[in-house]
Amino acid sequence: MLREIFDLERAWREGPDVGESDEYEQVYVTAFLLFLIGDPADSPRLYGAKFRTGDMDLGIGFDAQAIFGAGRGDTLHWLLENGYADERARLSEWLSQSEDPKIEDWARHVRDYFYSPDGVLLLDPL
Repeated sequence: MLREIFDLERAWREGPDVGESDEYEQVYVTAFLLFLIGDPADSPRLYGAKFRTGDMDLGIGFDAQAIFGAGRGDTLHWLLENGYADERARLSEWLSQSEDPKIEDWARHVRDYFYSPDGVLLLDPL
């Protein structure tokens, strides 16, 4: 279900409404939740949101760190083993040149942004 929500949020953001309204953070919070689950099978989906989008804001604002919920090694291994050699190569290069902030620091920052100090996910009321 979370994957479907992420896909719908991305499609909406890339669609004809071009992300009108205040719901711009929903694609990022769903990406973070997928990161927390840590399934490397989500890495192509998250990679596409960062590197294969037609939406400039998504391409710039989507943090590549979100792709590595399963960890650096497991994510890169999964990509290689499942036919995503180009994505693996690009992410390996990104890790060697651009990983700023480090994934662990990024995860702490994003958790603090989306969650209250007592662990409640902060979402805007509908």
